[in-house]
Amino acid sequence: MDEALYTVLPENGTLCCDDFHYDPNKPKIKTILWNHYDWFVEMHSIGKLRSCVLDNIQKIMLCNTFYLGFDVFECPNCENEMVFCRKCHSRFCTSCGVKYQKLLAIKAETMCVDTPHRHFVFTIPEEYRILFRKDRKALNLLFVAARNTVCKIVNENLYRKEKRKRAKTGKLHNDKDNYYLYRNFDSANDFGMIASIHTFGRDLKWNCHIHALVPELIYDPVKDCIKHFHYFNFTSLRKTWQYELNRLMLDFFGQKFRPYMNRSYIDQDKGFYVYARYNKEDQSPNPNKKYSKDIAGCVSYMMRYASRPAMAESRLISYDRKTDIVKWYYNDHKTEKRIDVTEPAIELLKKMIIHIPDDGFRTVRYYGFYHPKKKKRLERIYELSGKEKKASRDKRARENERRQKLRKLRLRTAVCDTFNRDILLCKCGFILKYADTYNPLEGKSNDRQYRQECIDEVYKMWIPRIPPGKRSPHPS
Repeated sequence: MDEALYTVLPENGTLCCDDFHYDPNKPKIKTILWNHYDWFVEMHSIGKLRSCVLDNIQKIMLCNTFYLGFDVFECPNCENEMVFCRKCHSRFCTSCGVKYQKLLAIKAETMCVDTPHRHFVFTIPEEYRILFRKDRKALNLLFVAARNTVCKIVNENLYRKEKRKRAKTGKLHNDKDNYYLYRNFDSANDFGMIASIHTFGRDLKWNCHIHALVPELIYDPVKDCIKHFHYFNFTSLRKTWQYELNRLMLDFFGQKFRPYMNRSYIDQDKGFYVYARYNKEDQSPNPNKKYSKDIAGCVSYMMRYASRPAMAESRLISYDRKTDIVKWYYNDHKTEKRIDVTEPAIELLKKMIIHIPDDGFRTVRYYGFYHPKKKKRLERIYELSGKEKKASRDKRARENERRQKLRKLRLRTAVCDTFNRDILLCKCGFILKYADTYNPLEGKSNDRQYRQECIDEVYKMWIPRIPPGKRSPHPS
């Protein structure tokens, strides 16, 4: 499916599944990986490559093959059968990442309260980036600092009150404070936040930053009511983001981080940059008035880069196997002009694999009343919001909406919506029925060794179609 180029029918505007044109010269990331797989194995053997990178590369190389298992469907009328190979579900796979992005977007979209949401981007100085590159565990600090920043903004009165207490006692922090700011305060206003981390820019450089979706609504647990929170002081937002990030990084890295911190307060005296777009339709000169994009658009943008590889396969222009040179492009973020890049293929792979997250690292996180442990509070906010708008959306209605959207992501439904074709419809007119499943990973204790054996088997089955003296040492 991903190897075909589809056309649009001019008469009805739908996709024609029978009018595919295969382009053998179309470059693919999997082809480049096959030609450089030995380099990854060698780097991993000497300890210069993370294990999660090798695992993800092995998975994408075997994606949509019978090595990962398959399901068999048979026709009840004739002897026709169809085999569906399983996907790799890798974070480096362009095909599997699309579905994973849609799953995350549906989960977040159906969870959001029916109120305008504010989209923020928390950035860090360029000299900080190398620190997060060397120690990837520090990436958790970006989430916590962004969460603490929003929590302080919505609890400004509580912050001033506790600051006065600390000034009298001489303590830097309140005894109730910990890693998460104001988490142990029962009187603190509760907020909602969906955050995702992006570690790359359009040019594939290491540039970690946080995207946050915050509803313009807070919950007062003392009065048991909701309040609309439209105003965000961006001057305070930038300085608080700077202070919280520096405080957490100083505790994490120790005194070796202090020169970085002192320099940041001198060079960035207005705080670290927090990006929020202006309302293009509103020409008012108020710099603090930002606009809220629609929830679906914000969520889709956030999840797209949190679940897919650093670069889409469509950005590859050409790949020459003989010279091992690849051409790709990106649109500059400031000028929006296309920039073509020509470089060795191994250099492109190096830029892409540094953005593969470690095993178990969650690129999307939920805070405040969007946290899974605060479902009861979120239900209460739904009730109060429904009474205010006189249009309640109970838990059952939201669950039905979520199921309907997830049902569209099933293989059969997704192919029908995309290519206008039912993959389970036999030529005789009957619907194929499930028959059997093959799962080669069942009972396997070492998946990496099994995948390596499968890759070696592919090498053995490769039939060269060019003279032996000129062929590449790997299959394409």
